[in-house]
Amino acid sequence: MNVELRPPRLDELAALADLINRDSGELYGEREESVESMRMWLTGPKLDPETDMRVAVIDGELRGYVDVDADPEPIHWVDLRVPPSEPDNVRVTLLDWVEGRARERGGELLRVHAASTDEPIKRLLEDRGLRVIRHFYRMRIELDHEPREPEWPEGMTLRTATPGDAQTVYEAHQESFEDHWEHSRMPFEEWQHWLMREGFDPTLWFVLENDTEVVAVELCREHEGEPRLGWISVLGVRKQWRRQGLGRALLLHAFHEFRRRGFHAAALGVDAESLTGANRLYESAGMRVVRQSDVYERSI
Repeated sequence: MNVELRPPRLDELAALADLINRDSGELYGEREESVESMRMWLTGPKLDPETDMRVAVIDGELRGYVDVDADPEPIHWVDLRVPPSEPDNVRVTLLDWVEGRARERGGELLRVHAASTDEPIKRLLEDRGLRVIRHFYRMRIELDHEPREPEWPEGMTLRTATPGDAQTVYEAHQESFEDHWEHSRMPFEEWQHWLMREGFDPTLWFVLENDTEVVAVELCREHEGEPRLGWISVLGVRKQWRRQGLGRALLLHAFHEFRRRGFHAAALGVDAESLTGANRLYESAGMRVVRQSDVYERSI
């Protein structure tokens, strides 16, 4: 069975979304992407489809996808998506290409995210000498009953954002994530691309202020693949304002807003070993782990 590799094209976004959703459907029974979110992948300011992405094609049908991102150099992160039902030669061909590409660029470390339930990918990575170094969770809460009320410290004002808040919110986001695992500052242009995307709704961005400055931000949206699922992209409290219950209050506020809008659930992603204890905060607010992904690493 011959596997052809080539860059993905903008005229096949629907087929690419179908591929990614077939992968997530086999792994989790859920859709993950839309045509518009795939457009975001292919048109971002950082990765170039011609040099950084490949699709695996058999008899004209998309069967797998991979991209490689040097972030930061010399670490090369790999996003490999192949539905578990596909034959192993699809995974092997894509991983061969991405390893070669990272080597050409002088990369020193290769890192690959893999779903904890994706046995074919995990076997291949382990056979290639990659080992698990980190875990990440997706956490979720069903909004079938009224969430607890948030409690705000005195002197704090919560408001929704406006497009003119972009730079201020960006700075608060970057600062509040400085102590996350291997954090590197995202360029503002890239941040805008991913967070102020098609359908961006500033009324789901929450800015918490005192009299003089922004102390915390929470950036939410509707999930691409699951309608009426509220997705919390960013929840960040600046360092000097932590340990006052602000993160918990913002989280509960988002639950209330999602439920008011008719959303049936809320979800987010989190480092399982978060230095700020974010996963414990989310558990205390009623969220539970519904997925785990593992980061595999090997020197190049």
